[in-house]
Amino acid sequence: MDCISQAVTAAIPSIIGPVLKNVAYPFKVADNVKALDEPICMLSAAQTDVKAKVENAERQGLTQADVVKNWLRQVEAVKGEVDDIRRRYQERARCFWSQSFNCWSNFSISKDAAKKLTEVQKLCEDSRFEEVAIQRRPEVPELLIGSEVVVTQEEANRQEILRYIDSDKNDIIGIWGMGGVGKTRLLHLVHNHYKENSDFDVVVKVTASKDCSVEKLQAELCEKCDFGRETSVESQARIISNYLTNRNFLILLDDLWGQIDLEKVGIPLGLGKQFKKKIVITTRSESVCYSMNVKESLKVVGLETKDALRLFYEIVGDKTIKSHNLIPRLVEKVVEELDGLPLALVIIGAAMRGKKHPREWEDRIDLLRKSRLKGIDEEEKLFHRLKLSYDSLNEKSQHCFLVCSLWPEDDIIKKIDLIRCWLGLGLLDLSDARNIYNSGYDVISELLSACLLEEVGSKEVRMHDIIRDMALWIAHDEGKEKDKWVDLNESVLKQMRHKNISWSCVERVSLTRYDPDGWLQFQREGLPLIPCDATKLQFLRVRSLTGMEALVQNVGIFRDLVFLELSRCNLISFPQGISELVKLEHLNLYGNKITSVPEELKHVRNLRFLSLRHNPINSFPKGVLPELKELMVLDLYSDYPFYSGSGDGEHWKTWLINELSCLSKLRCLSIDLRQPTQFRNLLELSNLPVRKLRLNYVNETDTLEIPSSFIRKVQDSLYKLQLAVNPVRKIAIGSNCQSRLRNLEFLWFIMFELEMIEWPNIAPEDLLPMLHDLKFNLCGRLKDVSWTIYLPCLRKLELFICVHIVQLFECVGGSGAIKPTFPSLIELLLENLPEMEIICDKSITFPSLEEVKIVECPKLKKLPFQFRGKLKTIETERECWERLEWEDNDLKQDFQGLYRSYHPVF
Repeated sequence: MDCISQAVTAAIPSIIGPVLKNVAYPFKVADNVKALDEPICMLSAAQTDVKAKVENAERQGLTQADVVKNWLRQVEAVKGEVDDIRRRYQERARCFWSQSFNCWSNFSISKDAAKKLTEVQKLCEDSRFEEVAIQRRPEVPELLIGSEVVVTQEEANRQEILRYIDSDKNDIIGIWGMGGVGKTRLLHLVHNHYKENSDFDVVVKVTASKDCSVEKLQAELCEKCDFGRETSVESQARIISNYLTNRNFLILLDDLWGQIDLEKVGIPLGLGKQFKKKIVITTRSESVCYSMNVKESLKVVGLETKDALRLFYEIVGDKTIKSHNLIPRLVEKVVEELDGLPLALVIIGAAMRGKKHPREWEDRIDLLRKSRLKGIDEEEKLFHRLKLSYDSLNEKSQHCFLVCSLWPEDDIIKKIDLIRCWLGLGLLDLSDARNIYNSGYDVISELLSACLLEEVGSKEVRMHDIIRDMALWIAHDEGKEKDKWVDLNESVLKQMRHKNISWSCVERVSLTRYDPDGWLQFQREGLPLIPCDATKLQFLRVRSLTGMEALVQNVGIFRDLVFLELSRCNLISFPQGISELVKLEHLNLYGNKITSVPEELKHVRNLRFLSLRHNPINSFPKGVLPELKELMVLDLYSDYPFYSGSGDGEHWKTWLINELSCLSKLRCLSIDLRQPTQFRNLLELSNLPVRKLRLNYVNETDTLEIPSSFIRKVQDSLYKLQLAVNPVRKIAIGSNCQSRLRNLEFLWFIMFELEMIEWPNIAPEDLLPMLHDLKFNLCGRLKDVSWTIYLPCLRKLELFICVHIVQLFECVGGSGAIKPTFPSLIELLLENLPEMEIICDKSITFPSLEEVKIVECPKLKKLPFQFRGKLKTIETERECWERLEWEDNDLKQDFQGLYRSYHPVF
């Protein structure tokens, strides 16, 4: 324990230092604001001089240099921010006879003023340009390369919108047309055109959707633009407006369903021609354009036949088209039935990919012609056509696809959340621990291939709103039973539409988005959120909500429940009546404040999935677990980042681990262990399907041994491992280790005394072939992490408060062939490494690196990068950036555009 105390004591100065620097801010607010006066006057004078030089140069046929253009833009922005600081200071000074006793307000203004002073002084220093304009070479037109088809009509629409935006008028521009016609894609192309190298200071794209509100748009803008958050609509609007008023901005608002007051959101309009202010909306209805006072509008219609064929050919592929001489003619007939709708062309094209027999194409043509039903609206006709892609899926994938519609419109969906939901509904194969999650990822790949889901990064997906509407239409028996699946989002609660729901027909309810005011309105009227007559309810998911006690109290009456999730709902105990839910197979109580498991849980004998993750459980009765013989997934994992003592309140895990041997069907276990005996007991189990494991205890020796037998048992199941075992100086991988942790993607060390890891008979890259994310936190004695250099799949590497590291990586290659270093690393995060002088030498390269963050590394003077490669950002403090040494000025200029100033968040 003394070792731990010494390590923590050594770390304390570097942790609390930034806090102590801020103590004086509230008492120096007047001085810090006044200190801006002279520098801002000097900056304005420098700005005037530079503008005059630019104007003279441009008369000579030269072009303003990019660095000067960027400097002038920064000056305008900083002057606006200084004006805002002065305004805030004047407003708080009007209270209490020129005094303000609001400590936080003083702190915020004073800190902003001090930070802004540094920026103003730096801009003044940077104003001494050797040349303000250059002779630019003629630009070579960029060729469009890639698999995406650039259709003639789409490009014409894009050019027309660009012309509207580039005009001098500050107008709202509208794009309208039926669902699936390509409005969102057009907006995406416009966004890509302006997001880099445009005259706009702010270019942001946000999604409105059906339940759009002022609050929702504000929240989206805050997230995209990193605005400060306020509790009231008015205060939030003021922050947004203050930022946008003195800037050129382009706001792209997608999928608007009704009028919205943009000025209430905080978007300033009609402020003359000094700044360029443009708003583009997309909507399905021309009437929305009228209500938004749109001055220029464009109706998007289906593609012309030639363009539609090109797009369809691109999706289906040459191999299918050329597989039979009759297919090209049949393709033309299919495209004719789709009316040029890009969404339909993509979805049906994906469904027909690989269909090589003419009979399959003729069947599809017949079905498409039958979908042209009389007496139904255009949207339902589209659903009938798109349903062909759904029909081409196998039965399991069809069910999985429909479940995706239970997420709110335009939500970003985590792949792992989808898979857990499918597992809970019994839609995936649970027979093998190796395939328990992989089979879910296979289904996601199938839905992505069918274009029924869109990928967002590597871990998330989303569903096009038309596709989601179609899925709900199918789930509701093609619109015949509209209340089978209910999404109680915030608009339903606010408008009290749930009164009209036929609750006796409801089978699935999802509530993941609502506002407290709507819930309070229900309480005032004495209404239950879900009435007692919802007797067919099988699926209930409630997320991130508080004040749901009334719902929890009567959950036992829904005796047909198979799936129940109440996550992050601030619950302090299990739902009442849990023993009545005898059909329940999936119970997820993630992220609550539950301390004990009731003995009544043993009556829920059909339970297959149980998650108590992130709950402070200190009581789990003996004998409950052996009664849950159908249990396949058990999650008792806790992910809190710091060491938390001896684990005296967790003795129940000792006997619980012994009871795991009774669960013959268990395929997935996630658990954190607070005592070394618990880990030893775990090692003795013959069936060890551990997916996530956290070791967080005081070890009996200074060496932590990871036995080869443990690695062999978890080689196919272990996905995440977190080690917070202290005071340990050495981790010893078991001798004669022949196995690989082939599914381990996350590894996290929080070990104060850790100095080294021994790899006796296996190379790190062989043991950890799939490791994606690696963190070292508070590893005070660690000297370097050179063993990470050759990890083939490492994407993110993070070090935080490692106070003895001088050189981060040393080349460890032998005399054999040179292997590529960091082949997959995308993010490198280094924070509070006070002794680090060098990251690595030139022999180590980073071919995939995109983001670098360096904070509180005062001795670092040089970066190891010889060329930009794929680098997009280098985030660090201004002092660190100015301290860096470069081999030549060209290299410095090349990297200057990547620099992003780091601002600490308190």
